Amino acid sequence: MPIPVRETFPSDREDLIVQVTDDGSLTLVRAGSDDAFHSGCGAASETRHVYLRNSGVAERLGGQQPTRVLEIGLGTSMAMLMTLDAAVVQDAVLDYVAIETDWIGAATLQYLKPHDWTSRPGLVDAYLDFRRSLPDEVPPGTYRWRLDARRNVTIEVADVRQWSHESERPFDAIYYDPFCCESAPELWTCDCFRSMRRVIRDTGKLTTYSCSRPVRDALEQAGWQVQRVPGPVGGKREVIIASPV
Repeated sequence: MPIPVRETFPSDREDLIVQVTDDGSLTLVRAGSDDAFHSGCGAASETRHVYLRNSGVAERLGGQQPTRVLEIGLGTSMAMLMTLDAAVVQDAVLDYVAIETDWIGAATLQYLKPHDWTSRPGLVDAYLDFRRSLPDEVPPGTYRWRLDARRNVTIEVADVRQWSHESERPFDAIYYDPFCCESAPELWTCDCFRSMRRVIRDTGKLTTYSCSRPVRDALEQAGWQVQRVPGPVGGKREVIIASPV
């Protein structure tokens, strides 16, 4: 089936185009390429299904379990804001860490209507204010945002291959969401997945949208048990949930 032509319009960055996805939510696409930050079949539905649901994070927060999440590829911040929103709704403790090399600025994010992603506009406003407090091009480093006494976010502007996890507390879930292995093959290797294996709790899960054979093989070689599960309605046929062996 051919890829449908989806509506696009410019953002404030020449290298990023806004795309309307099939569920009405907006995402970004790198100009002159097919590198989209989310599935064109539905950015919001993909995020909820592949990351919050498949990882078990939604269930943990619903049970008010303290939860630590690591996201590889912050992108538009959609997964982070949706996870924070769920934590606030359930009054659950959340520690969220994201690793990104190109941290999208507040002006660009506003083209995506991020207030539509959560039930609390004030949460999005607080995040945008935090992002505005930093340069448009954020230099490498560690940046911490405390939403409130129970929810904390750390953004590491770094190459994940050089990132060093200093905390002794493992993560309950990993949202593995860099660009696809055709565009960023260096982030889908056995070495990368082995480093993820070192920071996950024994009962944790790594979830990702990719279900290609090379990705599955790299995960298994790095010490993960790989399960193919149905993707979001209207989206990819299968996605991955990986558990530590």
